[in-house]
Amino acid sequence: MKKKYSSFIVIILFVIGFSSCSKIVGAIFGGTDVDVPVVNFSIPAVIALTPDEITLGTFTQSINLDSLVRSKTGGVFGANVVSSVKVKKVTIILTNADQFNNISNFKSARVTLQSNSINTPVQLFSVLFGDTYASSYTFTADDSPELLSYLNGNTISYTLYGAIRRITNKPLEMLVNVTLRAN
Repeated sequence: MKKKYSSFIVIILFVIGFSSCSKIVGAIFGGTDVDVPVVNFSIPAVIALTPDEITLGTFTQSINLDSLVRSKTGGVFGANVVSSVKVKKVTIILTNADQFNNISNFKSARVTLQSNSINTPVQLFSVLFGDTYASSYTFTADDSPELLSYLNGNTISYTLYGAIRRITNKPLEMLVNVTLRAN
């Protein structure tokens, strides 16, 4: 009887110990900023104005959240301790901007994301641009959707949409740098 009682106590302590360990790991982890590999879009020349938003391109890339988190934490933590992922900051750079072809040619842009784990697109971000020359634009995302379930897959696809203010007379090369906050 004592042996059964002792075994029961050991099992209870074991379960409590493991549940406490996950709380301790969560408290120690505290989150990290994760830079997604740079996305390069080639936007074709826009030769006609339309009143509606148009699709400017789609890009697919491989992603491994576990590797990204491990690289930022010296291999100490992986994706298994992450409970939330949201967009923190986005930088858009036109690498071949000039006086007539730059960010001011666009009224707005937005990017949707889907993955091989969830194929329903989610809006990653949306931004309005001013009507003055700019070759880059950085903003902090205040209302990012939860992305963790999308990043459980290993392939993500971005689709870029834009509303056009003025035509462009050449294709534009765009780099998009996204920093995620993993908590």
